Amino acid sequence: MPDEAGGGPVWGGVAAVPAQTLNHPASMQQARPQGAVMPGNGVIGETKKSGAGVRGGQGIRPDQGSMGHMGTRAPSHRGGGIREGEHTGYLRMRGLPFSASKEEVIGFFKGYNTVDESICLTVRSDGRATGEGYVAFMSPDDAKEAMSLHRNTMGSRYIELFISNEEEHTRAMSRTNNR
Repeated sequence: MPDEAGGGPVWGGVAAVPAQTLNHPASMQQARPQGAVMPGNGVIGETKKSGAGVRGGQGIRPDQGSMGHMGTRAPSHRGGGIREGEHTGYLRMRGLPFSASKEEVIGFFKGYNTVDESICLTVRSDGRATGEGYVAFMSPDDAKEAMSLHRNTMGSRYIELFISNEEEHTRAMSRTNNR
């Protein structure tokens, strides 16, 4: 094979470099194409191109932030919902046991002035529980205080709490027919 700039034989159009020049141990003395990345081994001295090593090979463009093609999010909107900001008197619950009842939700928020008839446990189109729900409180301050229960448990499940609003609550109620 012809040499390309003295770098060794050409392999697939890329000059091969002896393994010892890549700082690999003697046990790995085999020629590798220059610029090749072997599983578990990076090429010494190479810099990653934008997107190299990112799940799905998508890469991150500067105008996209860390969410790839989905756009950027505000710092307080991590993990599935808003935890900081203006309280509206509504919370979204995530992580509910699939068997959770409205009575269990009332018990979870005991002492936080829930509007008991507002509790909505969401279900899929086939009627199975999603593990999410919505609840309204007598005041935004009651909802803010109830956020102290974030990651408390109901049975063996920890419940995540996020700020919601009347529109989101109403949409959920209409989808589930107030089940």
